[in-house]
Amino acid sequence: MNSVDAKETSTLSWAGPLSLDQALELIDYGVLLRWRNMRTLKRSFNAQDEEIIIRQFAKRLVERSSVRLQTEILVESLLVWLANSTDQRNIDAFLDELLKNSGYYEACWAMVEVSLTSEIVEKRHSIKVFEMAVAVICELGKNLHQIQKVDPENSSRLQPLLDYIATFLISVANKNSSSIRLSLLHYFGTTEHSSVSRSYVNKIMMRFGHTVLDHLFALLFKKRSESIALQYLLDNLPYVMEADNMAQKIVFETFKSNLLKKPERFCLFLNIFADHLVHLNSSDWNESRVVFMKHLGALLKVASEFNPRAIGTELVGTILKMRGYEDCIKQIQILEQDTDIKEIIRTGLHKGRIHATGHAPAMGGHFRSNKRGRKPSFARSNNESIVQQVHYLGSTDVQKAS
Repeated sequence: MNSVDAKETSTLSWAGPLSLDQALELIDYGVLLRWRNMRTLKRSFNAQDEEIIIRQFAKRLVERSSVRLQTEILVESLLVWLANSTDQRNIDAFLDELLKNSGYYEACWAMVEVSLTSEIVEKRHSIKVFEMAVAVICELGKNLHQIQKVDPENSSRLQPLLDYIATFLISVANKNSSSIRLSLLHYFGTTEHSSVSRSYVNKIMMRFGHTVLDHLFALLFKKRSESIALQYLLDNLPYVMEADNMAQKIVFETFKSNLLKKPERFCLFLNIFADHLVHLNSSDWNESRVVFMKHLGALLKVASEFNPRAIGTELVGTILKMRGYEDCIKQIQILEQDTDIKEIIRTGLHKGRIHATGHAPAMGGHFRSNKRGRKPSFARSNNESIVQQVHYLGSTDVQKAS
């Protein structure tokens, strides 16, 4: 830390406007950034200057991670800045600067503990800062997993740190925060994808699977939030399909409830999700496709009881989108023999399987809406980062999203 006498330090403040050099000096001196200062600071710096500031936090953290108080000041100031921007580019810049430094390993250990255990000075904003802390640690963990994959020599060294991150993150799974739950679902989904064990995904699905899926589908069926909810579901529901049988019971109950409450919109979502799984060409996703097929088969039984011609026809069309995969063909054949499904539906499945090849357009067309006008659709968005998705979906009230 740069030496400065006590009198000079006491006059230093983040109260803006500030120049870039002044901001860097405050980081060097270890002056805590307050939430109230961010309104002015956001207007003081352009994106390039902001990145320089964010990278300065990373440089000083590596240097001072062995000193607890200085680490706490740096981390809290960083999180206050990031929570007021929710810009993925800033998080990426911080992690890039942190992980390219030879001393990153020790700094990561310190940052994880401080981020997720230290009390925030400004209690009024502690929830927002903590939500950002979880998001940043999730992004850190994802980056470390990538380093581990491309650098096998580092694997044994990084594994204790990754286990440490997972332990801390699972410990906050009981927090009553949609943002935290969405961050954790994404993190453990991505890091346990294709693993033999999905223990963490299974745990979080048992803890809050019902709640988070209900929240997502409620936002999916609201005009203002549908595009972001759809993007999150398409990106993360394939991971959920890899979870255990108890988790799939939660998924099916959610699917069944939405099918009965919003048949038109939910069938449209199933169609879009099937298209998404079809275009995930890697064999890594075979399990997700098969599990989704099983859910569709179970939904066919529900449709047989309530509305076999409308809902059933639409579900048949969705199922047949998956017929280009051998494992999915086997599931279709099983459904054709299931007498709990109406014969008219089973006949449609059989004809579709026999007379079509590859990924041809599904039979049955789109759900026939009673409303005239444009064909039903969801607004689409593929440009929001996971941090932006989590922030928006976690902070959006379902009642206000209409």
